[in-house]
Amino acid sequence: MLKITIKSTLKNTEKKIDKKIVALNQAIHQSGLLLETAIKQDIASYPSVDTGRFLGSIESDLSKPLQASVFTRVKYAKFLEYGTSPHFILPKTKKVLAWKGGGKWFFSKGHMVRGIKPRRHFGRTANKMAPIIRAYIEGKMKEVV
Repeated sequence: MLKITIKSTLKNTEKKIDKKIVALNQAIHQSGLLLETAIKQDIASYPSVDTGRFLGSIESDLSKPLQASVFTRVKYAKFLEYGTSPHFILPKTKKVLAWKGGGKWFFSKGHMVRGIKPRRHFGRTANKMAPIIRAYIEGKMKEVV
């Protein structure tokens, strides 16, 4: 009988691979939390933070293996991120729009607004953090033997 056993070598390799996968998963999830924090800091540094609702809505999803997502559920987030073009606004529930500015009341049956400039909190922060996250993950992978 001729027998060659490769299994024992593979077991050690499998253990090393498992350790690397676990470390990679942890590093990716930690990177998601780092990105979430960086996005929140970017939003908080913006001068027009009003109620804090957008800032408080930033979340991370770390439920999937080897994946981390940072997101918000507020409906107006896409307008803040990408901006809006100039457009005409009309009252929806009353006959006129009313707002107070500089201690004076203003009324309008509808008017043009200049739109919102894109803020790019997510995009700008993700681009800025990409090399930092990459280095963090690579460093964590080098730690695993």
